[in-house]
Amino acid sequence: MTIKISEEEKVALAVRQQVQGMVTGDIDILNKVIAPDAHFIHITGTDQTKEEWLQQIKIGRMHYFSNKEKLMQVEVNGDFAKVVSRNELDARIYGFRNTWTLESRTELTKKNGQWQIVLSQASMY
Repeated sequence: MTIKISEEEKVALAVRQQVQGMVTGDIDILNKVIAPDAHFIHITGTDQTKEEWLQQIKIGRMHYFSNKEKLMQVEVNGDFAKVVSRNELDARIYGFRNTWTLESRTELTKKNGQWQIVLSQASMY
């Protein structure tokens, strides 16, 4: 028996895989779910490319310990999706460890049947 999941569930899965990849330091999964030209806008307003952000993870300047998902809202329109999520993210960012209450607004596009993150903007809630 095959179980079919909705496009909304596939989008939510991609966002959850990103968060899991952050916590486990799995660069391979992050590369899979994040488009090459993606941008990340942090709570400070800093805009980083995918490569810049992944480099900060690789060298340990951004280290993620755990996550608790509090909200996941998904809207799909064809091959474009928007997600609003809220997470309590235990992380050490540039030497400061905290449990950050983050709201992320994430945009994804579907290419070759796979959803990929193209933009993620974080703020505190």
